[in-house]
Amino acid sequence: MNKDKDGAITEMLAAQTILQRGVKFKIAAPFFIRWLKKSVTITVTAPYYGTLLRISAYYLSTGLKDEKLDQLSVEESLQIMAVHGTTIAKAVACAMLNGNWSGRLFTKPLAWYLKWHCKPAELLALTSALLVYGGSADFMSTTRLVRSLKVTTPNLGQTPQGS
Repeated sequence: MNKDKDGAITEMLAAQTILQRGVKFKIAAPFFIRWLKKSVTITVTAPYYGTLLRISAYYLSTGLKDEKLDQLSVEESLQIMAVHGTTIAKAVACAMLNGNWSGRLFTKPLAWYLKWHCKPAELLALTSALLVYGGSADFMSTTRLVRSLKVTTPNLGQTPQGS
């Protein structure tokens, strides 16, 4: 292998190790805890498949396209922030909770808390960690593998052999 491939493999293994242990972030403590300590530490781990589905649904509900986001003016970015900021906060909160019932029950309250108690740089750090470490590459690999298996192809028995 050449050095570029070795570096990519090392990066991938490092990302997987970090993903298994989780990435720790400090955010401002809720009001009822604030008299004990100023911040709380949240560990973001690899999202489960169901969590990825929820995050994907939140993102797709915004209707934002990747190529459109690269070439925005200040006014357009402010408009996107005003219209879709809550939805993006819900996606981040859902990924932080990373569970079926916790995601259903606490996504909206945590998204509200993140909106009002996290700085944009902190929310960006959370989002980038989720994008880097919790991407859809494994899902796409699984989808391609299932497609190659052709599970739905009818199995008509053995092929006849001619003489």
